Amino acid sequence: MNALIMAAGLGSRFKEMTKTKHKALLPIAGTPNLERTIRFLNESGIDEIHILTGYLAESFAYLPQMFPGVVLHNNPDFAKYNNIYTFYQGLPYFNDSFVIDGDTVFAKNIFQKPAQSTYFTMVRQEDGAEWCPISDAQGKVVEMKITAEKLPAMTGVTFWSKEDAEKIKAVFSDYLKENLLLNSKGYWDDIPVAMLTELSVTTTQLPQDSIYEMDTQENYYFIEEKFRQNKK
Repeated sequence: MNALIMAAGLGSRFKEMTKTKHKALLPIAGTPNLERTIRFLNESGIDEIHILTGYLAESFAYLPQMFPGVVLHNNPDFAKYNNIYTFYQGLPYFNDSFVIDGDTVFAKNIFQKPAQSTYFTMVRQEDGAEWCPISDAQGKVVEMKITAEKLPAMTGVTFWSKEDAEKIKAVFSDYLKENLLLNSKGYWDDIPVAMLTELSVTTTQLPQDSIYEMDTQENYYFIEEKFRQNKK
């Protein structure tokens, strides 16, 4: 079991905050966010961690020295192509893997190996459309619904079994065409969503305040305040 962490994005919605510091390394309660994620993974026995970088890639260079088992993989075309190409840099290591967005903030350690491929979900308090996995009576995800309904929605972490990872890897080359990579609205997640009937994916709903997404400056300040309050 290993982890792939997506940390290539520009973080443009953070404006000046991410001119010299990648958003995945912004401090939360005094600790760079990605360091907290890696420590949680290590506590759960996951030492093989592949960080897929792009923007400000050099700022991650200290992590392999701090955390043995961390390996960096740079996407030189992060500004040109969408994150399908970033994921491609880690594709050889995709096998019984957690896949984590680098700007996901974990207040609790949720990294216990599921029995099968899993979308970790949460009911969001904010308004707006989200990707919501829909399951059948047996708990198998059969549809991804994009909706503003208050349904359990995808978070920035998934888990993929060896069997499902191999199926995804088998079709990955179909998504490496220039026109698909240039689509800024394309995400690696589109690939498993397109083949849900061939995969065995379930969901695990996380409790509120166990995980946050740091997409904007406002998110960042909100999370900082949450962590500050929890320290009292």
